[in-house]
Amino acid sequence: MDGASLSTLRLLQRALTIGALLLGQGLRWLVGWLVLVVVFAGPAKRKQWFGQCLLDLFRHLGATFIKVGQIMSTRPDLVPEHITQALAHLQDDVGPFPFDAVQRIVIEDLGHPVEKIFAEFSVRPIASASVSQVHKARLWDGRVVAVKVRRPDVLEICTFDLAVMRKVAHLLGKIPSLSSMSPESTVEQFGRAVYAQLDFRVEARNNHRFRENFRNEPDVVFPEVFEEYSSERILCMTHIQGSKILDAHKSSSDPKRIARLGLRALMKMIFEDGFVHADLHPGNIFVLDDNRIAIVDLGLVGELDGPHRATFSRFFAAWASRDANTMAHLLYSLAVNPVASPEAFESFRVAVVDFMARTWSQRMSEVHAGKLLLDMLGLLRRHRVRMAPAFTIVNIAIAVTEGIGRQLDPDLDLMAEAVSFFLSHPALFQAS
Repeated sequence: MDGASLSTLRLLQRALTIGALLLGQGLRWLVGWLVLVVVFAGPAKRKQWFGQCLLDLFRHLGATFIKVGQIMSTRPDLVPEHITQALAHLQDDVGPFPFDAVQRIVIEDLGHPVEKIFAEFSVRPIASASVSQVHKARLWDGRVVAVKVRRPDVLEICTFDLAVMRKVAHLLGKIPSLSSMSPESTVEQFGRAVYAQLDFRVEARNNHRFRENFRNEPDVVFPEVFEEYSSERILCMTHIQGSKILDAHKSSSDPKRIARLGLRALMKMIFEDGFVHADLHPGNIFVLDDNRIAIVDLGLVGELDGPHRATFSRFFAAWASRDANTMAHLLYSLAVNPVASPEAFESFRVAVVDFMARTWSQRMSEVHAGKLLLDMLGLLRRHRVRMAPAFTIVNIAIAVTEGIGRQLDPDLDLMAEAVSFFLSHPALFQAS
């Protein structure tokens, strides 16, 4: 059987797998929903059951759906809360693929076998995820590196899966109650994010840009990429030897200092560089033995141009000065689908004012800014105000980083740190 026939057969098998899983999980959800109705369970329980079934479906469907589900979990402005909460449990830790495939990819992409390029190369990966796995290796000049290798056939599978998602989104877009959510454009956004993680040349460019942006920040480091040993399917970079950030208290590092260092690194990404790491979960931030932090896994980023950075700065200034009206107008100015009528905007403005008023009775140090921002994204979704993806990425990054920081230092005050950052960067403060 030739290659084209094998490819067709694999895609046919994939289509049958998707269909079977959709049917199976759909029937499971229906039976469970009927049981919940019979026992008079409330809407919250039924929503939770739907989220659980969707989570299990995505887990079984594999790489593409896991990646899309992870992205969906970070978009509370587009996806209801019961779904984002369920999909937040998606993990892409999976079993490794055979080392023979690694050797074949290295030969095809780099032109030489593993043993010619590397003095040492571990057969067993040190990490294995849905689209790639990472091997520890040593170059002939002695440098220790991490070699990230894409899974065989994952591009073909993802392309097919995303085509299926587009078809489904097209059908959903014909339902009046769902059309305002723009399911087709949403799937396109998710698809672009998935492809960005499949092409390691994108991650290599992001690595270079972050290293350049932080060249004068010695306490924050990013892996160096070795271009001559990298390709679309292979990424060879400095091996980071350190502790996960949430284990900082187990080392000689000062957790409070590390918490503030991470938060200030994020502030620089947002307000100074406009180039933001979009996947800042604890597994991607390490504390080095010399008390610096290292940030890895740079495939997903969000970019803010000058006007957006200035608007975001004004948003924070309005928040600090308790000016909810200005916050509402700034959010509206950033929307990609401006509210259709003055009445709709007024309803949105009142909702923002009421929402923020509930926080005014608290001291700023008591406000969990990250949770407030996530709740704000939910408010945007309910009023059908769609923001640019970068805006949501920034808010999620703030929420996650603050959450990590508060685990290291419960007294961490995001707003105080933000004000301190602006005062130490007067040009940015004046621009806001």
